[in-house]
Amino acid sequence: MEGRESALHATLTRFYHLAPYGRALDIACGTGETSIYLAKKGFSVEAFDVSDVAIRKARLKAKREGVSVKFKPLDADRFSFGVSRYNLILNFYFLNRNTFPKIKRSLKSGGVLIFETYNEDHSSVNPSFNPSYLLRKGELIEEFGDMEILYYCEVSNITTLVARKP
Repeated sequence: MEGRESALHATLTRFYHLAPYGRALDIACGTGETSIYLAKKGFSVEAFDVSDVAIRKARLKAKREGVSVKFKPLDADRFSFGVSRYNLILNFYFLNRNTFPKIKRSLKSGGVLIFETYNEDHSSVNPSFNPSYLLRKGELIEEFGDMEILYYCEVSNITTLVARKP
């Protein structure tokens, strides 16, 4: 893996074990790398992405890797997050602020959120990037501050939060 995908994998491998094993949700899963990784580690994984093409690729990869993941071609606004459903939720390089309360509701008590995406400093790296998809400094702390913050870092143009629901 290269670039963003290897950084994403580094964050995942560093923190996934903080969550109790069970059900995991991968928001905006792309071609399924993180979903497949978690399935190999014993999680029961649901994953969605708005791209039908990405979901088809993810399903093929999972089949090739011999793991089962429930991949769904859906937009985040249409996904039914449920209540107290997941032990682990991943949100990598995707930002839809409408999902914040849904994420909190759908985590089980003791469940872990791993959230990593671009912040407002990304504008200097990629000026054409839509600023509405960039986090403000401290925004994840504001939104998820009622959870136990296990790790928080704003480095360069990337913000990472790992938090546990009480």
